Amino acid sequence: GVVNSNGGVWRENRRAAISIMRDFGMGRNVMEEQVRGSIAEYIAFLESVEDKEHVDLRWPIQVMIANVINEVLFGYRYNYDDCQPLMDYVNGFSEMVDEMTDNFGVLLALIFPSIRNWPVIGAYTVGKIQATRIKVGDLKLNKYLRENVEKVLKDYKIEDEPTCFVHGYKQRMGQNEYLDDINLMGTCSDFFVAGMETTTTTLRWGMLILATNQEAQEKLRREILDVVESDRLPQMSDQPKMPYARACVLEVQRRANILQTNVLRVAVRDVEIRGQTIPAGAWVNADIHYLMANDPLFENPEEFCPERYLLEDGKTLRKDLVERTIPFSIGKRACAGEGIARVELFLGLTATFQHFRISACEGQEIDLDGPPSAILVPKEQKVRIQRV
Repeated sequence: GVVNSNGGVWRENRRAAISIMRDFGMGRNVMEEQVRGSIAEYIAFLESVEDKEHVDLRWPIQVMIANVINEVLFGYRYNYDDCQPLMDYVNGFSEMVDEMTDNFGVLLALIFPSIRNWPVIGAYTVGKIQATRIKVGDLKLNKYLRENVEKVLKDYKIEDEPTCFVHGYKQRMGQNEYLDDINLMGTCSDFFVAGMETTTTTLRWGMLILATNQEAQEKLRREILDVVESDRLPQMSDQPKMPYARACVLEVQRRANILQTNVLRVAVRDVEIRGQTIPAGAWVNADIHYLMANDPLFENPEEFCPERYLLEDGKTLRKDLVERTIPFSIGKRACAGEGIARVELFLGLTATFQHFRISACEGQEIDLDGPPSAILVPKEQKVRIQRV
């Protein structure tokens, strides 16, 4: 795959993944239409919910995002009333994250691999990681991916026109020694792991944060309704006319700040930073959470304030703050799916508040304190939704 590889394997698989995604329209209308199609089904499902006073938004959002990835990888989407295989996969991934991050020693070993070589502690963490991978990874997650890969390749011939990512990857396998069945599975897993849980979690935080900030929510809704006709969903061409919505997405990403760390890097040569020598071969990990929570440019960082991203005219984004907001990381190891994630976040957030007003359930308060984890997820809680 891409996330857990380096060298030639990483370079060629990342290059192939980006090339295939471009062929299928990432950043163009084809990909946007897939996202909007999934969002339309998500909105229709929320409208069909009978008890709108107590709604758990977690799994509808998960299905919405997972369906986009499933369609890209395998060429089909699930219906909300018939999506158990997809939800089993989603729940399996959540279980694996919980298993590995509930234990502080295991969490540290995932962030700093050298800990695995320590006496006693290393043996324990390696055993725990391997046991979890077998229990959840092989029996649940890989099973779903393997069955779907086999399904879409069953009648596919190399000379046929690709209709999904798996087809496109299979076509390239004979042309590149670094592309094989193992890396195909790994790359499919990367799409779900990196592209589903992070986007889903960010959207969940966005709904909860705006539910506790009704003034910001109403300001966002007014802008959406001023720009978007009532008979259609928002689209990316609306974005330049919706500066406050863009600011809301950025502030949600900054405030939610879901990744404590990001993909590990390796120093390719000795380098000195502020008098400290980092030797070649050393693992390097930037604390993205700290950067977005403590950068002096973000005044009162604990507050949710989309206006911080706008100049006095209320229309122009502050370039300096936008450049400091780096949830996807930066450089060659930045998230390869950043383009589609930005589409999902903007359209998912604006479509939701175009149709619904979200608030705390009667007599309850929304809790914005998330438990420590590799991915900072909000506590499970229900909200009240009202059709606008």
